[in-house]
Amino acid sequence: MRRIKNKTIITSKKLRDLAWRQGIKSSYIHKNVPYFAQWESRELVEDIITCKIKAEYDPRWEESGAENKAEYSLWSWNGCGMACLRMIVGTTNHKILPQVKLAKQCLEQGVYRQPLELSPGLFYKPFVAFIEKRFGWKGKAVATLTSSEIRHTLSQGGYVIASVTPEIRHPHKKPLQKGGHLVLMLGYDNNKKMFYLHNPSGFKDTQEYFKISYKDFSKFSSNKGILIYT
Repeated sequence: MRRIKNKTIITSKKLRDLAWRQGIKSSYIHKNVPYFAQWESRELVEDIITCKIKAEYDPRWEESGAENKAEYSLWSWNGCGMACLRMIVGTTNHKILPQVKLAKQCLEQGVYRQPLELSPGLFYKPFVAFIEKRFGWKGKAVATLTSSEIRHTLSQGGYVIASVTPEIRHPHKKPLQKGGHLVLMLGYDNNKKMFYLHNPSGFKDTQEYFKISYKDFSKFSSNKGILIYT
């Protein structure tokens, strides 16, 4: 909202935000959504991220569909978006899709770029095109994602893949950056001012249905994301 010569001008973004707030339920949560980390062994996530062990030593690496350990490691470090997608597929289609095989399908559609280690990450618009073609879902890439839009989408039965910093696993710390990681938003409670999410690179208690306050979430959010209606 801005002022011009003592007149208040309500921007289109502000109008959308007001409309979303009016249609938001007091609380909503997607129940029984399966959790997948971006590494096959969820219990090893902290050890891998803190470099206590290498991703190649994940004993379940073959379940990803990777051809070898090196390929598994490369994709696992870039697998937050695929983990989010697998979780939605798991609850919607009741299927478990191998992460690396799914990622390679996305690669063919321009969702990622090679060489992967130099890629900026998942490209939203090609990803939306992929899920619409592959699963028949409706998707939308959003560059100015607000808390109200997240809650509105969830309250309508949709899902939100939100861009945050990986540091969200430590909600009370001050982040050093914005973005760089994707999480799956699953619910909210307006009375408690809390979001519920699955974090593909979370540590133990910050993995599945991780609770975080609206205020803390805003610290880590880059205000970008993908809306998905299955």
